[in-house]
Amino acid sequence: MKKALPFLILAVFFLIAPAVFTTRTWLNAFILVFVSIVGSCGLRTISLSGNLSFAQAAFIGLGAYVSGVLAKTLELSLWVTIPIGALAAMAVGLITGLPFARLRNIYYCMASMFMGVAIIQFISAMNVTGGANGITGVPSLGKELSKIFDMPGIGAALENAGVTRVHLSADLFLLVTVVSLACLYRFEHSRIGWTLRTLSQSPEVAASIGVNEVFYRQLSVAFGCFFAGLIGALYAHYSTTLSPNSYTMGTALWLLMYMMIGGSGRFIGPIIGALLLEFVKQIPTILTSMSGLGGVSPEFIAFSRWAGQYSAYTPFLTAGVLIVVCYWIPGGLVSIPARIADAIRGHSARDRLESNA
Repeated sequence: MKKALPFLILAVFFLIAPAVFTTRTWLNAFILVFVSIVGSCGLRTISLSGNLSFAQAAFIGLGAYVSGVLAKTLELSLWVTIPIGALAAMAVGLITGLPFARLRNIYYCMASMFMGVAIIQFISAMNVTGGANGITGVPSLGKELSKIFDMPGIGAALENAGVTRVHLSADLFLLVTVVSLACLYRFEHSRIGWTLRTLSQSPEVAASIGVNEVFYRQLSVAFGCFFAGLIGALYAHYSTTLSPNSYTMGTALWLLMYMMIGGSGRFIGPIIGALLLEFVKQIPTILTSMSGLGGVSPEFIAFSRWAGQYSAYTPFLTAGVLIVVCYWIPGGLVSIPARIADAIRGHSARDRLESNA
């Protein structure tokens, strides 16, 4: 129960918050949080074997482009193209990762960086993807979900409750995020997950007891890339526009920072990191939208404009936080409660010893 408590708190938060913060800006922020959570947790799954991938953003983009292009050019249903996008990301992850499966540590990081850049460059070079300009007019997830409003009885009830297409999209993203996290958690706590941890500790010892290093490393890549492609494909139909600039190395570094700042040693770490840092990134946008509401004071409007001027410095602020966490809180933000508890127990034990003396 103690281990499940943080997840229960997060589940309650994500169920209640979208019902309280109902503006489109807030719902967009929640959807971006869901995308970041799945992407960073998939990255952590790959890192269980001891290798760190810098290509996760590229696989999110690959799933998005495969689903978006198929839905637009072949006029396939997005409910068909979204799973295809996820499977395509997994397949490309396996094919491109096979030559590098025996690499470890910094060498794998360098190879994955090359992989990520190559995938995005390949997407940018194709005419069907719109090249460097990207594509627009991807079939809309909101329009597809709006068909629910045409259903007798259900549509009227949703309209009376004030539910919009954006609300339904946010609910779908929440559902996909929960299912993805459940699968990733089960994978990590299975026999395969423990084998991957053995590989990260000592590949030589694991090999000596018959563990196939290439197979298990590729299995973690397949799992992490599948859910990256899935959430990317879903978001492509929500935004209806695609640009290769959205999936560059900068995005990959953000996913890495979510995992490191939240805490890579625990499953909930990337979730906490993505939740906090993604909202930090969205603060200028949220403040700007709030300043346009009626009855807002001039001071708040001035503050929102001031905050917007410095939004470009958010990556530098986050990098500073990352450095602080790496040096003083190596376990990430999720380790703070345990450190506080240890400090309290240490003070209590010291007080008892002094009183006995």
